[in-house]
Amino acid sequence: MSLRQAQREAVRQALLREGMRLLAAQGFAATTVDQIASAAGVAKGTFYNYFASKEDLALAALPPRLEALHRELAGAGDLTLRDALHRLFTRLVEWTQQIHPDVIWLWCIENLRRGAGERASQLLHRLVTDLCARGQARREIRADRPPEELALDIEGIALARLAAWYHSGAPPGLLPRLMASVDTYLTGAQGKETGSP
Repeated sequence: MSLRQAQREAVRQALLREGMRLLAAQGFAATTVDQIASAAGVAKGTFYNYFASKEDLALAALPPRLEALHRELAGAGDLTLRDALHRLFTRLVEWTQQIHPDVIWLWCIENLRRGAGERASQLLHRLVTDLCARGQARREIRADRPPEELALDIEGIALARLAAWYHSGAPPGLLPRLMASVDTYLTGAQGKETGSP
């Protein structure tokens, strides 16, 4: 990496770090691009050299976390599908506690709007697909459907749960509700192949 590239990356990381800190402290609507740029020690115009908007900055924080979690779960081959999903969703819930619920809601909306074109959505889908494929190989989940389809089902459950949580005022207890919904799906998907898919 050249010196110029290293400097650009340092500015980008400062904007991300300060932006996420301010979003967590003040909320999405109350945080301005001016505040983020000032906290990172750059001009407002510089912000736009790195991110198109506050929304883009907030969404840029998710992929590195998902990549690290994917590596962690890939190395934890002894976990059952249920335990691996529990670890995944525990981390997602922890992240919601580190940043403002508005940012999580924004990610849900962007996930639905952009679908598979959004990087965080692609990473999450690949992670859940890999976990489902591993679960199929161990006969923990039905094998008559492609793991990509099972992953979409699980992701849809998670998005619906996150949306319900956000719209009810982001109360405590998201993880137990989310896992109860996922457990209901997994119990019904354990290989009792009944009827059409």
